[in-house]
Amino acid sequence: MTTKSEAIKASVKATRAKRKTQMCRVYEVKIDSSHLNQATRDHMNRLFLEAKWFYNHILSQHKIFGMSDKVHEVPVKVKDIFEIRDLRCLSSQMRQGIISRTQDNIRGLSERKKKGYKIGKLKYKSEVQSIPLKQFGNTYNILNKKYITIQGLKQKLKVIGLKQIPKGSDIANGTLIHKNGNYYLSITTYQEKTKQVHSAESVGIDFGLNKQLVLSNGIAIQYTVPVSPKLRKIARELSKRKLHSRNWNKTRIKLNKEYEKATNIKEDIKNKIISHLKTNYGTVCFQDENTKAWQRIWGRKIMITSIGGIISTLKQKVHTPIEVNRMFASTKTCSKCGNIQDIALDERVYVCKNCGNVMDRDYNSSINIETEGLKQIGTVRTELTPVEIEANTSMFLGYFNSIPYIKASSVYESGSLTALA
Repeated sequence: MTTKSEAIKASVKATRAKRKTQMCRVYEVKIDSSHLNQATRDHMNRLFLEAKWFYNHILSQHKIFGMSDKVHEVPVKVKDIFEIRDLRCLSSQMRQGIISRTQDNIRGLSERKKKGYKIGKLKYKSEVQSIPLKQFGNTYNILNKKYITIQGLKQKLKVIGLKQIPKGSDIANGTLIHKNGNYYLSITTYQEKTKQVHSAESVGIDFGLNKQLVLSNGIAIQYTVPVSPKLRKIARELSKRKLHSRNWNKTRIKLNKEYEKATNIKEDIKNKIISHLKTNYGTVCFQDENTKAWQRIWGRKIMITSIGGIISTLKQKVHTPIEVNRMFASTKTCSKCGNIQDIALDERVYVCKNCGNVMDRDYNSSINIETEGLKQIGTVRTELTPVEIEANTSMFLGYFNSIPYIKASSVYESGSLTALA
């Protein structure tokens, strides 16, 4: 007869073996605040308050590793004295999750220190924005496509976004998030791995400020995330509030919500561009742009483009990302004959003095980046005729123009391409 500990070990071993054949996907759903009753609101507010108290209590301990979660009251500093506060809402498993996460953070700092990085130490927090929910079915549960439950709450919580989780997914741990006055649940799932067929096509990308991306297939992508007038108004209101007062805090949350909207728009644009490149091209070539130097020169213009985020995501998501050295003269080089000549920033058309090639400067640069990138893996770029390029790009223009705030066009439509040798 097997003991309880042996059964647990066998279950963990079987789960680890199963996870090797699965891929991890995380989904974030939003808790509908309009359906929360007052008791639930008070409980949620108290939950994150207790999480802050407990986290700061952990950092005050001499021995964090091996610390027990059987803590029902903690000292909280109020001005110059400490008061004892009860942990009424934070369950034992939630406390276990906070302890484990803190220990993992300490291990991470230790690893960075071993690698020679200068590190500090974990600091006390004035606010905790996330609480780990370790066990699905206990600390939280999914009832159907609309409702969930969280340990300690009597009310069922209506959520938005559960339909995005595919059927048959194994639900694992979650994280309860409090961000800018709203509540979210991040759900970790495991799904069966699907065999991906990668395209044999390649593409080169030239990044810029006027046209954020120009692809070597002839597509120019421009987008601008407008600054909300409401954001400026709220920022002025915040500057007039008394620091850390109740009204100051309310205004700060409003301002953060407006910034979050702009961030979400940029994230959506980035994700949809990356998704297109990942799906349609097996090899993506791009230059290692010095975005920090760009930011020093052009400031906000580079910040709203998310070019740095696109480059970093390309390195992680694309099947074969090829990074061309930033010193490569992609703009000065003729994509037809290889001649190198100077070109001013205000010259938007590249005119080769050697072979007479005339084309859009960014399009010329993207072709050079693709050619140089493919050399690194021992392949050669396939040269397409103008008719083939136009037919190829027409398939993708509809997709890009369907994305809000994006304006995509062919280099033939832009007016800056006067001839193509």
